[in-house]
Amino acid sequence: MPKASKSTSRASEKAKERPIHPYSRKALKLNKQHIHEKKLDEAKSNTRLKTELIAEKVQWFKDNLDDRHVYTKQDMVDLVMTYRNRFTEELEQINIVQAVGNRQNQSRQHASREAAIKMIAKDETDQFDGSGIEVPDLINKKHLEDLKNWNGDLNQIQNLKFRKISALDVLRLEQKKENKL
Repeated sequence: MPKASKSTSRASEKAKERPIHPYSRKALKLNKQHIHEKKLDEAKSNTRLKTELIAEKVQWFKDNLDDRHVYTKQDMVDLVMTYRNRFTEELEQINIVQAVGNRQNQSRQHASREAAIKMIAKDETDQFDGSGIEVPDLINKKHLEDLKNWNGDLNQIQNLKFRKISALDVLRLEQKKENKL
């Protein structure tokens, strides 16, 4: 009579319980998978952050629209200038708070917020002076309606159209005004 085969399930259970050797192929494979997942998560969070920043900008422009059906290039430049100067009141308030009392020996209050605002302002100024700030397209009537109908959904931002406004646009508008006179 043949011998009954031994169950290999018990041996495989012991193999699963055993720790993985750090230099084994299995350990390298697990490490590679972990690094890949970490990079994917980081890329997703970076994309999400960029989308949220764009959504903030789009929401600001949507909140500052009036009842017009079409905007001109000059109107867009004026809106961009207002957008760039949106933190001036907050900076003034921070300066007033810092100026009150004898705070020379103490740490500055709201210093981190002030630094963040200045960094944002510098970045926007560099963009404006360089290639231009991307803003929602308000000149095209269809794009303006899309912006007005936007409900704040981050997934719908890709359907909005943007236009770059730069310092060159300001110069061109000034030259047009001078030529008309």
